Amino acid sequence: MPGRRPSLAKVLVAGGPGVGKTCFLRAACHGQAVLAGRPGSVWEIGFATLPGGVTVALRTTPDQRRWWWMWDHLTTGARGAVVLVDTSRLAMSYPVLDYLDACRLPYLVAINRPLGGARNRHEIRDALRVTAQVPVLTCDATEPESVLAVLRHLVTPEPTDHPPQHRPLSLPGHRSKGLPIP
Repeated sequence: MPGRRPSLAKVLVAGGPGVGKTCFLRAACHGQAVLAGRPGSVWEIGFATLPGGVTVALRTTPDQRRWWWMWDHLTTGARGAVVLVDTSRLAMSYPVLDYLDACRLPYLVAINRPLGGARNRHEIRDALRVTAQVPVLTCDATEPESVLAVLRHLVTPEPTDHPPQHRPLSLPGHRSKGLPIP
């Protein structure tokens, strides 16, 4: 539309170590990402443009506990998060999901297909203990079209009269059984 300013949405790309966060970010940005530290140690930054002119500022989250203090800063102003999961290591996602539930940041779960195996999305939802309001999708973190489809799903508002309710399922740490949340 003429005269309309393009919008900007900040999105976190989170998940356990080795699930494909860097691949997801680089696929979304067509390889144009800025590395701030080593992969998995601090974070990466990149920008993707979705149809309709929405620019998505992507930030990967750090894996290592010594950097978890940064999560509060990274979530400030974020529209939501993509939580990448590897179905062979679902427990690695529990602290991330607990943190996002506790801070009430909307998120979706993206099963990284090359790592996903044959398990279906309903089994993954049950194993991760996420509510029905949390979308569980599949993607290939190395394919730009697949990654952009996931981002579109998170950023594009659904046509509804009522905004989705994002609430913690219970007290923080309900999945990780004592593991500290970031």
